[in-house]
Amino acid sequence: MPGERVASGEIRDVPVLVFGEVLFDCFPSGRRVLGGAPFNVAWGLKGFGPDPVLVSAVGDDADGRQVRSTMSAWGLRMEGLQTDPAHATGEVQVEIRHDEPAYDICMPRAWDFIADEGFSATRLLCHGLLALRSETSRRTLAAIRGRSPGAIRFFDINLRPPYDSMDRLREWLDGVDWLKLNLDELRTVLGDEGVSFAQSAGPVDRLRRAHGIRNVLLTAGAEGLRIQGDYGEAVCAPAPPVKQRVDTVGAGDSISAVAIDGILRGVPARELVEAAGRFASKICGLNGATTEEREFYRHE
Repeated sequence: MPGERVASGEIRDVPVLVFGEVLFDCFPSGRRVLGGAPFNVAWGLKGFGPDPVLVSAVGDDADGRQVRSTMSAWGLRMEGLQTDPAHATGEVQVEIRHDEPAYDICMPRAWDFIADEGFSATRLLCHGLLALRSETSRRTLAAIRGRSPGAIRFFDINLRPPYDSMDRLREWLDGVDWLKLNLDELRTVLGDEGVSFAQSAGPVDRLRRAHGIRNVLLTAGAEGLRIQGDYGEAVCAPAPPVKQRVDTVGAGDSISAVAIDGILRGVPARELVEAAGRFASKICGLNGATTEEREFYRHE
């Protein structure tokens, strides 16, 4: 049955594990682009060199088969991708409002029912908040986290109304190694609409102290991004200019992928934020969050 644990009893260790939704972003033009923040991060990581396992679920349908085909062609590992015959593959209607994407996320979908198949992360576990909207996937991620005590936990929150339970968010913030969020999300979490990027260092430290967060990666669109915490402190401001803007879908996910790759390689904070800013500006030149052009992911 969907959502039940596979009774193998065997722990399946993988170095880098990305947990959460995989879905199709449907644009007003009629174009459908494979995405979902965790999928985008896993895709970018594979492009940069790390070999992540995406733990997610698709339906037993044409979209699910396309997900599998596309992932396989890119070389992504497939053992974490489940098939749920009872629910359709994820889909999101994307609108661009005031140059920012807005999302209508269909529910329930297969990724709401990710079963616990015994995975654990040995080096890094990446997840967001959206996949925690369902009890089944939430329980599975809690089990993975419990089996991964030595892994760096990278929490890319990606607030998506109306699935933003602040109580749940604050619970998962506690003790995280890396929290990635944008300026609007920082304001929401702190309940302070007056926070500016230029004056965000103090508010970021308040959030870190309140939840025992080791590091924060804060993004602010064209204003730039910053790293603050035990890893080091660095600011890239303003963000590198976008040569030919198409949309900003996936720009934040690309920053997460660059950051995770850099963290795994021990890249200094200053170099990391500059590389993330450059890559995000490239992503804004795409329609959607990913490309199958391997040269696009070459480290500059």
